[in-house]
Amino acid sequence: MNAISVETVVGLLSEYCEHDGDILPDTELLESGMLDSLAFIELLNALEDMGCTVQPTRYPRSAFLTPRSIAEICARAGISENDPA
Repeated sequence: MNAISVETVVGLLSEYCEHDGDILPDTELLESGMLDSLAFIELLNALEDMGCTVQPTRYPRSAFLTPRSIAEICARAGISENDPA
């Protein structure tokens, strides 16, 4: 089973965040203001559509700092891009 990749998360963030530069796996999302509340909700909805339901209140804020850390949330949940719930 392949977990949702960092590249997939980066692609989603590129779609939902208003940011002119590149988004890399370790790009700081929160402190930079790149991931605002609307983009966060859109990201969570897109992840849910892929089978990764994330309850944001179950994770510390630090879990959403970078695309890599968001992908790790899905990996720990054992969710696959190819096996949506």
